[in-house]
Amino acid sequence: MLSWMTGLFAGLLGLDELFKQYVEENLEHGEQKEFCGGKLVVRKVYNRGFLLNALDHHPKVVKGASAFAGLSLWGYDIFAFLRRGHYLEKLGLAIASAGAASNIFDRLVRGKVIDYIGFRVKNSFLAKLTANLGDFYLAIGAFLTAIGNIRK
Repeated sequence: MLSWMTGLFAGLLGLDELFKQYVEENLEHGEQKEFCGGKLVVRKVYNRGFLLNALDHHPKVVKGASAFAGLSLWGYDIFAFLRRGHYLEKLGLAIASAGAASNIFDRLVRGKVIDYIGFRVKNSFLAKLTANLGDFYLAIGAFLTAIGNIRK
């Protein structure tokens, strides 16, 4: 089981990094491409802070906190994967860890996270939000991990 979870982790991480690299090389800052009848928007946005650019003027704090959170998550991964069973929790952790790794890689290597997925919605605040696959992996992984823990 560990081997397919490792493959899932690597595949998800690679997919997000491929999309980020494509956006970085092929879209100008502020340029947008629309898909699905204009409901899905691909654009290049740099996030130097946390969610909604929180603490973007404190890059050392952001990098340090991100590295600490990532190490903590991966420490829990080791603990969880050494236990028998708990398959839904392990699946969630593999998915969330891929998202964390992708965004932490960006923060530490690029100095910023590349976000590229937006949605055209009526709410102006939500329409301005831009994420990446790693962000979705984190949310989905956290949900699966929580459900796995509840089901115990």
